[in-house]
Amino acid sequence: MKLRSVAACLVVLGVLIAVAGGQGKENRAKKPVGARKKLRENVPRKANRPQNARPNAVNKKPNGKKVQTAEAQGNGGDCEEIFLPMCKGLVPYTHTKLPNQFNHTTQLEVYKHIEHTWAYMDHSCSNNMRLTICALYLPKCQGKQAGIGPCKTTCLRAKKNCGQQLKEIFALNWQEKFECAPLPNKRCVKPVKDEPCSQEYPSCESNSVITTCANLTFTWGTLPNMFGQCRAKDINIEVSHFDALVATNCHLNLKFFLCGVYSPFCVRAETPFMFPCKEICNEIRQACEPHYRRIYHRLPWPNKLQCHRYPSSEDPDVKCVMPNEGSTFFGG
Repeated sequence: MKLRSVAACLVVLGVLIAVAGGQGKENRAKKPVGARKKLRENVPRKANRPQNARPNAVNKKPNGKKVQTAEAQGNGGDCEEIFLPMCKGLVPYTHTKLPNQFNHTTQLEVYKHIEHTWAYMDHSCSNNMRLTICALYLPKCQGKQAGIGPCKTTCLRAKKNCGQQLKEIFALNWQEKFECAPLPNKRCVKPVKDEPCSQEYPSCESNSVITTCANLTFTWGTLPNMFGQCRAKDINIEVSHFDALVATNCHLNLKFFLCGVYSPFCVRAETPFMFPCKEICNEIRQACEPHYRRIYHRLPWPNKLQCHRYPSSEDPDVKCVMPNEGSTFFGG
């Protein structure tokens, strides 16, 4: 009887142990839902990324800083009319969209970066020289889309016609300054037809074709001028930039000065390139610069009108011209 009681107790004890063991496994396998959720929240997760997403494309500025391309920038700001004198009216489009590929957000900022290339643009080797530079820094506006820059063919045509000449004159290293290879072949500003100069060397020409010289006593000037500009059409477009300044009447001799800058005077029995004197330049700048900055979106006084370029009336070696000397001039 005692043996049966002991056996029964052992059976019951075994069942209890088995049940307890099963509950332990179940408790270990199933954690509370809240605990699992809390655990997941503490694990860092990768940010969701669209399937076709890719990092923003970047280019390098000349100074080595990375900047976003037009693709990465999106559509940028609104279209705005070009007012920089080295590009306005001289390229086959009138409006630009900023920021450009160098992240310049205003035309004033662009001006500071391309003013030193003005001489390259003016050189008569190719109309595509100006177009390449202007389109790089002032991309053509295309409505809501991002602005477009020059085509590779535009750059290559400028390089073909200007590369060697600009190297000889300005020691320009084309590859360091302008690289054509990365430029696109589609959705870009196409090259324009080049117009060669009718005269290769400076000579005295009637300056009646230069609008700012009209009604002056100085009737002969020099073309190509000291900037290498040989086409009266291009000179007139650029000089028209100053029409609003002339209209202020800031100085009586402003038109005389502009005429002498863009079509240097010719004197009887003298060589070409007789420039206005530094003294009249200083007078005009002092009187007109505040008006210029007010009218032209705070642009600085133009590089071409900087007075250090012009000889002094006291210089015994280099002659210059004052407004009251018209009777001594060839054809005057």
